[in-house]
Amino acid sequence: MKYIIRAAKYFVYLALLLVVFIAILSALKIVGSDVDSIFRNGKDSLWQIALIMAVFAAVYPRLGFGRRTAFIPGAFQDIRGGVADTMQRLGYELEKEDGENLSFRLSGGFPRFRRMFEDRITMTRNISGFECEGPNRDLVRVISALEDRFRQE
Repeated sequence: MKYIIRAAKYFVYLALLLVVFIAILSALKIVGSDVDSIFRNGKDSLWQIALIMAVFAAVYPRLGFGRRTAFIPGAFQDIRGGVADTMQRLGYELEKEDGENLSFRLSGGFPRFRRMFEDRITMTRNISGFECEGPNRDLVRVISALEDRFRQE
């Protein structure tokens, strides 16, 4: 269900981006103001563009979100403070703590809005550290910062 919601959000995001882009071009008189003059096939192009955006929106959640392991040795009580501190330094706030599992969200409304509220990083405790799940571009940054922090100690 989460996958379908993400795909729908990306479809709406892409559609709004296209509308804003065309509105700006139309306001600057770079393109005409009617659909038939903007697109080669006129109104027929709209369903073709919507189909392309739907395919992209359906594929992106598979590529943009993932799961990776952060290798952080030690007992949970010893590393919990360091994990929370590192995440706060990266702009995340603790959303939920369930036993040894942690969930973080971006702090601040605009960064969350810009990412369509798909900013959660969940950390599930395992034998080697944490299994982290969230946006791939954030996971790389977060895991690298966490492993670097605990490697120094």
